[in-house]
Amino acid sequence: MPTNKLMRCLYITCPLLGALTSNAVAQTIEGAATDLPKTTGEATLSNTPDSLAESEQTSQNQAVSTWVAEPETTLTSETVKPEFALSPDIVSAPQPENNPTSDTAQPEFTPIPATVLAPKSEIMSTPERVEPEFALSPIMTFAPDSKTVEDVTPSPDVESEASLLSQTTDPEPVLPTSETAQNPPIKVLPRFGGNFTTGSGVGYSSSFGSLEGFVPLSQTPGSNLTFLEGRLLLSTEDFNLGGNLVLGHRVYNAEANRVLGGYIAFDNRSTGNSSFNQVGVGFESLGESWEVRGNAYVPVGNTRQLTAETISDLGVSASDPFFQDNFLAVTRNQQQQLNRRFEAAMTGVDLEAGVKLASLGQTGPLRGYAGLYYYDAPDSDEVLGWRTRLEARPTDTLRLGLALSNDATFGTNLVVSVGANFPGTRPRGLSQDERVLARLGESPQRNANIVVDEQVESELLTMQDTVFVTNPFTGEPWRFQHVNLGLGTGNGTVETPTATVAEALAVAQPNDIVYVQPGTAPAIPAFTIPDGVQVLSTAPVQRIDTVELGNVQLPLSGAGALPEVTGTVTLGNDTTLSGFAVNAVPGAGIVGTNINNIVIRENAIANSTAEGISLSNVSAQVEVTDNTISNSGREGFNLNNNLGEVELVLAGNTITDNGALAADGDGVNVELRNDATGTFDLTNNTITNNLGRGGIADGVDFKLFDNASGTANLTDNTISGNQLNGINLDLEATTSGTLNLTGNTITGNESGGLDVLVSNDASGTFNLTGNTISNNKLRGVALAFADRTTGSINLTDNTISENQDDGVYLQLSDQAQLNANLSNNLIARNANNGIFTSTNGTAQLRFLSELNMITDNGFTGLSLITLDSARTLAAIRASTLTGSNFSDIEVLTIAPGTTACLQPTNNTIGSLILDDSVGGPIQVEAGTLPTNNISTSDFTFWSGTAVSPGTCGF
Repeated sequence: MPTNKLMRCLYITCPLLGALTSNAVAQTIEGAATDLPKTTGEATLSNTPDSLAESEQTSQNQAVSTWVAEPETTLTSETVKPEFALSPDIVSAPQPENNPTSDTAQPEFTPIPATVLAPKSEIMSTPERVEPEFALSPIMTFAPDSKTVEDVTPSPDVESEASLLSQTTDPEPVLPTSETAQNPPIKVLPRFGGNFTTGSGVGYSSSFGSLEGFVPLSQTPGSNLTFLEGRLLLSTEDFNLGGNLVLGHRVYNAEANRVLGGYIAFDNRSTGNSSFNQVGVGFESLGESWEVRGNAYVPVGNTRQLTAETISDLGVSASDPFFQDNFLAVTRNQQQQLNRRFEAAMTGVDLEAGVKLASLGQTGPLRGYAGLYYYDAPDSDEVLGWRTRLEARPTDTLRLGLALSNDATFGTNLVVSVGANFPGTRPRGLSQDERVLARLGESPQRNANIVVDEQVESELLTMQDTVFVTNPFTGEPWRFQHVNLGLGTGNGTVETPTATVAEALAVAQPNDIVYVQPGTAPAIPAFTIPDGVQVLSTAPVQRIDTVELGNVQLPLSGAGALPEVTGTVTLGNDTTLSGFAVNAVPGAGIVGTNINNIVIRENAIANSTAEGISLSNVSAQVEVTDNTISNSGREGFNLNNNLGEVELVLAGNTITDNGALAADGDGVNVELRNDATGTFDLTNNTITNNLGRGGIADGVDFKLFDNASGTANLTDNTISGNQLNGINLDLEATTSGTLNLTGNTITGNESGGLDVLVSNDASGTFNLTGNTISNNKLRGVALAFADRTTGSINLTDNTISENQDDGVYLQLSDQAQLNANLSNNLIARNANNGIFTSTNGTAQLRFLSELNMITDNGFTGLSLITLDSARTLAAIRASTLTGSNFSDIEVLTIAPGTTACLQPTNNTIGSLILDDSVGGPIQVEAGTLPTNNISTSDFTFWSGTAVSPGTCGF
């Protein structure tokens, strides 16, 4: 290697330093170097092609590189006479002269890239390359101190050669600009931010917010990044916490202009009932135009947790009841449903691809995504769904999201998210490659919440036991004394029943049931039922109320054979007799005196020499249902109270052919005296052919005397063929009574259908609705009010027809007061009058007829007769009165002190007779007569008195 070498090159813009190609060049430089002044620096010129290429690359990345020749001798300014010439590739740039120099100043040269130094003698003739023995080193900027290249005086040969070369050199050198200099690589900075996401979504129901931080752990700007991201999640519904911790690594692939990355994550979520953990992994490939990513989620730890447990009673089913000892037992199956609620974290994956849809300003894109997700957990249905979403970044710090998902488990969910981070991740003015490179710092896109499925498990529990059924009124088990007539040999258990009713009654306690099977014994003699005991046979269907089973049928019941009783049955308080044939008893069949709360049902009571049932001074509840009472010597049913209050229910009975041995042999007789009160409900009874020896047997006879009071409700009964009236009612003294007849059929009785007598100071109200009263031997309905009585009768929607006397008969005497209201009735084909009223003394009748059909009666349709000093006020409206043989309407006053006031409007009248010739005036409200359609009128004996409208008081 030569001992003296010196070369100073200021390497500014040219891409390549010319190669030194020959030994002659090197020798020339050596010779010249002995004459050069001493340099201020050291340099080694590399003579390899690799060094030249490296120099070219470096020149592209640096604004200025300095190359310094490293001499081995000291030169002075006086000896600078280099004997070398610039090759045709060299361009020598003059340097400024503003540096003060001295005679000993050290000249500096600025070599232009692509310049080749060559010895003078071998520029044109040396074909082979000579490698110089020096190298260039980029150490410092090297500028001339005192002289330019022109200041160095070359030898004549050199000048000549330079002159020749100057004709072929390039023109001006190219200087660096801002376009040719590259921006520094983007560096990812730490940041923090927040996000809000609406609920519900896949695997969660509540909106939630988050605080997040992103920290670069290691990075090579422009190349790769390792980062840590953490999130704290808070639900808005119940303020439950959760969190994510993500460790990720990303690299930038310059050739593909893509960011490739992966991560591992640890997640936590509290639901308020459970706490779950999971690990996650994911990958991503991010570009400018498209991207793809995938995530996997694996719960760890306790992934399924019980949150609630409830037990619901589904009810009790039971076997058919059976007797055991003295009790009624049942095998009970109590069913319960055990419901357990679990929360289960689900393992899952999701995959999505997205494309850039538009650019928002200078920093942000609008991207669209579509993908699938799949989740599963033990005891859950598999979840396969799709998700589409939009993501917009209108500024470097703001994120907006809108997602729509659907699956069979979590349904359809629309989710909105808003987020912000500081600082941003994308400065303005980035090139396309730099925008992709900037994605090194984005947050990974993954499901922030652990997906949790709510599960319900149900289990049916059945508990079986045998219990004795309980009396709901006492809270104690029902107890039975068993009787098998003639066959029993024991103590009253079902296994060893007694042989007689008397034995069972002897040991029966209150609330016991004496349960009688017919056996083979002869008839049961008379017996008395102790207080609180029921005597039931197996003949009818027997049912009792129980706590466990509700109303239940007793075993063995419904056998059909009634055990026979040949003596009187005497009832006690709170007793029941059911299912016996009480037959041929000398005296009353069933008796109860001074007792309360009794039940007589489903018995056959026949051929008693006195009453079938006789009750005296009974109070509280009395139920007589579904019995047959026949051929009793006196009344079929008799109740006679002098005190107390009774509620009688008489329903479903057949009461027939009673009274043959007595003058008064009513089917049903009820008498209240003194201060006794009562309510009597007679429903669905058949009361027929009751015949008293004295000819005074009514089907139903109510009598209230003294200060007694009562209400009788008769509904849907059939009352026919009785010797006197179908229904008879007597109210005397200061009594008060109400009779409500609804839906009854009262036909074929030997006297009247309904006969009412109200006398002294009594008062009564009578409501007849929807009844059929026909073919009775006298009147259909007859009411007589005497003395100082008051009352009202309301007849609505009844059919009163074909009775042998009047259809309706109303008689008032003395000071009686009666309001009669008749509406929508059919009163037809009665043998005498359809309606006949007779008002005597100083009595007053207020009579209103509306919408009635009164036709084809034997004498008059409507006859209003007023006598003495009585008053009759009548309004007849919108009714049809035709076809009667004598007159359809007849109004008569028969004494001078009488008054009749008539208001007839809008009626159809076949014939009308007004006659006040021997009595007080018949007043007709002015203008009313012309409103009627009157076929024939006879006013010969009428005074023609007209009064102003409203005078009659209607």
